[in-house]
Amino acid sequence: MELHHLEYFLACARCGSLTAAAEELYTTQPHVSMVIRSLEEELGVKLFYRNPKGIELTGAGERVYRYARGAVQNAGLVRTVSREQHTHALNIATNNSSNMAVLLTSYYNEYMEHMKQMERAAKAEKESDSSGLYIRFTECGIEKMLELLTSQEYDLGFLFVPDTKRSALEYLIRRRQLTFTSLLNTDLVLYVGKRHPLFSRESVTAEEIVPLSFIQLEDDFFTVEDLLTGMAAFRKKSLALKRIVRTNSDHMMIRMLDRTQLCNLGSYWLKDVYRQYDFKRIPIEGMEGRIAFGFLSRKGDPMRDDVKDFLAFLRRALELDTKNEDMT
Repeated sequence: MELHHLEYFLACARCGSLTAAAEELYTTQPHVSMVIRSLEEELGVKLFYRNPKGIELTGAGERVYRYARGAVQNAGLVRTVSREQHTHALNIATNNSSNMAVLLTSYYNEYMEHMKQMERAAKAEKESDSSGLYIRFTECGIEKMLELLTSQEYDLGFLFVPDTKRSALEYLIRRRQLTFTSLLNTDLVLYVGKRHPLFSRESVTAEEIVPLSFIQLEDDFFTVEDLLTGMAAFRKKSLALKRIVRTNSDHMMIRMLDRTQLCNLGSYWLKDVYRQYDFKRIPIEGMEGRIAFGFLSRKGDPMRDDVKDFLAFLRRALELDTKNEDMT
């Protein structure tokens, strides 16, 4: 049995007709019929019922279909291994963050421009370079991130850590032989749209946050919202944030901030992330520098050059962003 026999079988099951499957496979109906007959003889079972309208799977055929579909899918994944080995592969996990999406997009564009320059130089010297860029990017909570890193599926995990949870993070990662590298400290801020009554404000207090309605990301152990729980405004009133909407969608976040009077608590990092929208970023008094942004990596594992290259790009981007903010 060869892999293409299973591909022919799946096409027939999907199309419900040998003729339609032949058209999809760019071959002839007699050839498809021969392959299916050969497969049935090898397996010793009848895979299809023939009828005037076409074909349909037998009971045995339905079982074979489930197995064949998985086999073909896995074979496709196996084929990608060779291709990915010839690329610069970045496997990155992160908290829900528009910041990382912005940075990875910028890195991709910078990398591709560099590759074009390399290709032009190679052509001038009559050489070629097939290296490319492969990115696997996953947004997830801390538990999933730790799992991806300890299993060595991913190289780096980016996250925001409130200072109240820093010791808890150290405890979690120590057992897994991971390490956290801080890249910057940022503030807890209030994001509001132009419809919000606080849009014109330059800062707010914790007391003013208490009655507000929020759209927030799904709960995570290191949620930045926890910073408010220790503030007097929340302790004395025994109140939690009034979370009207919970989401893991950045599109939903943008839409709600733009079209409603809901607001969002988040970190202040890249200054340009929401600049194209009419959102206001309002500092919360007493919340300056309370959130660390950084990355998790495996302790003792040497970093590949492509991972180092991305981290160097990231540090340059953060430095430039900070410099630009100081000039405005």
